[in-house]
Amino acid sequence: MVSIKNHMSYIESYKQLRPVYESFAQSLIVLLKSILEANTIKFHLIEGRAKDIDSFKNKIEVKRGKYKDPLQDVMDLCGIRIIVYYQTDIDKIDKLIRDNFKVDLLNSIDKSTILRSNEFGYLSNHYIVRINSARVHLPEWKKFKELNAEIQLRTVLQHSWAAISHELEYKSKFDIPDILKRKLFRLAGLFELADEEFVQVKQRQFELTQAIEKKVDFENTSVYNEINLDTIKFYFEKSNLIINQYWELGKKAGFDENKFDFEEENPDASFSSIVKISKLLNINSIDDLDKLLESSKMFAGQYLRLQFLGQKPGVDGERLWYADGIFMINLVLMSHLEDKDLVNFVLMDWSKEVLEQVKIVIKKWKGKKKVS
Repeated sequence: MVSIKNHMSYIESYKQLRPVYESFAQSLIVLLKSILEANTIKFHLIEGRAKDIDSFKNKIEVKRGKYKDPLQDVMDLCGIRIIVYYQTDIDKIDKLIRDNFKVDLLNSIDKSTILRSNEFGYLSNHYIVRINSARVHLPEWKKFKELNAEIQLRTVLQHSWAAISHELEYKSKFDIPDILKRKLFRLAGLFELADEEFVQVKQRQFELTQAIEKKVDFENTSVYNEINLDTIKFYFEKSNLIINQYWELGKKAGFDENKFDFEEENPDASFSSIVKISKLLNINSIDDLDKLLESSKMFAGQYLRLQFLGQKPGVDGERLWYADGIFMINLVLMSHLEDKDLVNFVLMDWSKEVLEQVKIVIKKWKGKKKVS
């Protein structure tokens, strides 16, 4: 048992050590991100921290008889959480953690192996790790060689369950009032089932994409000509000619892609807006969209020039728009919208000011066409 005197000395020692653990956490975050990215595994979140002083104090007070040396025996002074989208990613990352770290198997937990089917709880993996021999002698890692870290590995749904159950403050099935047990058990099962179903959806999405690319039926349905995000992306990936043609029209109208150092946060947003506009125009097939884009090239140059001039110049008098061929196509398709659809038309990735000015130009363009 730790004496009160030693108890206080451990707290003081941890206060001195905590910055090292914080540095350890930040280094592990960078390392884990690079490992997952190198293996093309998408993740929702990787976060980490050193345990708070108060949390460390409370832990050794509550479990005073458990730790002979809290600085060695408390395994989560550095904690990392990895949250991924699919259960199948858990197995991939499990192998990567074992390959890249020295895993303390005795203190690590795979809850899928310890929870029975009727037990309250939800699956997640907890690893106690240290730096392995491949990194322990590197200057940037050497100072962490004796430190433990806990890595929690969960899917988004597992994390949601953990957060909700933590808020409810039921740590085990014995804590739960009988009147709530059945509902909580059912909810835990639904979360787990949803995780499994999302894996199935992901697999079917892959198979659907393959069918679109090969232009073959999927489950007896001609999916490759339907308007949706997957078909639109494939159409434009394979139709560089029409993108280039629209971009040439845009450049002649005054747009310049070289005036912006811009990296789009959501590369699918422009494709998604084309899907939205197509639906509003009652265009339900890729073939019909292709025909509209071909016919619209006749007037696109004049219209795009009007759009360019319609935007307010900056303080230096220049009109600076980030643009590309897909952006030009969006602008041209918007010009076909009926007035009733145009009024309430919203694109989440566009500023309200720019969108409203685009709408004003479209109304002017329509008026100009009527006069001519």
